[in-house]
Amino acid sequence: MSARDEDVILRFRASERHLHWALAIPFMISWTTAVVLVTVYNPHPERPYRFVFSWIHRSSGIWLSLLPPLIILRHRHELPVYLRNVREAWLWTLDDLKWLALMGPAAMLPRIRLPHQGKFNAAEKINFMTLMATYPIYIATGLLIWMPGVALFAWLVHFSLALVSTPLMLGHIFMATVNPDTRVGLPGMLTGFVSREWAKHHYHRWYVETFEGGVESDPRGDAEKPAVPVLPPIAVLRPALPHAAAPAVVQPLADPM
Repeated sequence: MSARDEDVILRFRASERHLHWALAIPFMISWTTAVVLVTVYNPHPERPYRFVFSWIHRSSGIWLSLLPPLIILRHRHELPVYLRNVREAWLWTLDDLKWLALMGPAAMLPRIRLPHQGKFNAAEKINFMTLMATYPIYIATGLLIWMPGVALFAWLVHFSLALVSTPLMLGHIFMATVNPDTRVGLPGMLTGFVSREWAKHHYHRWYVETFEGGVESDPRGDAEKPAVPVLPPIAVLRPALPHAAAPAVVQPLADPM
């Protein structure tokens, strides 16, 4: 196997990517149309085409409530993958808190080294947790807005959640598409595959647990210590490559946490 053959590894399965976009695309449409409705039409409701943006917003909300459960049902055989991701997002360690505290200084001072992270870094965990906590409330208040008597209260809760989610969402988009150090990982959510070296640097603990049998070098010396036990493997189908010269993809030793 050539050096080029080892450049790419699997980070996200199709089931994970499908669920991500089933949430992200309707939410982005809902958020964009909400901004238009609040900033353009709330001050001047008589402006034309208000009903168009209103119905796009409502339709995207319906898709936001229906698509994720349908995707989970479609990939029900991969339910353990979803559950492991949930566990990973909600399981915090001291390294996660250190990572959050050092994230800003490390961006300005390269000599500061961030603690090793698992499948998700601490910032991504906050996004994940916020999404899980607010998703059912978005759906419930979005439905209640259509009902008389509770519409105003439901709208206030709905709008407040959007305000809380906005900086997290914009920060996530910035890191995924603009920041040169992290946008390299965007293909992981498009094709599933990322650079081995990039993954090893940014998600070192996950990389070691998944691709190196769970043995991580101790940063305090040359000794080796066992990492989190590797879960039983789940078969991963390798996609058909369009050209014979395309690089082979190295599959994980076990299913990612």
